[in-house]
Amino acid sequence: MKLLMVLMLAALPLHCYAGSGCPLMKEVISKTIDPKVSKTEYKEFLQEFIDNDATANAIDELKQCFLSQSDETLDNVGVLMVISFSLFKSADQGQVGSLFLTDNAKETGEQAFSCIG
Repeated sequence: MKLLMVLMLAALPLHCYAGSGCPLMKEVISKTIDPKVSKTEYKEFLQEFIDNDATANAIDELKQCFLSQSDETLDNVGVLMVISFSLFKSADQGQVGSLFLTDNAKETGEQAFSCIG
């Protein structure tokens, strides 16, 4: 079941090509860490990605994991989703990566990681 959750979390970013500014990814992350979104609402939102009971159960478990967390932890998860892509800058491209991540990094000025060197 844990492997299924990991695969599900890995598949969604692949669904959104880097640099496309995927609004789906932004909304999934927001609904995942929002304690006001119930497991039922979350599952309904992700219905198009659910093709069997194992996936539905994994989605329930994933959402429950976030519902069980403190507000501070949920805020920290939100910060982790804001990634600065300064590592991937080139002279002619500027920042690259999803628009959600780069725009939020610009707005908040927060970085989840940086590269030294």
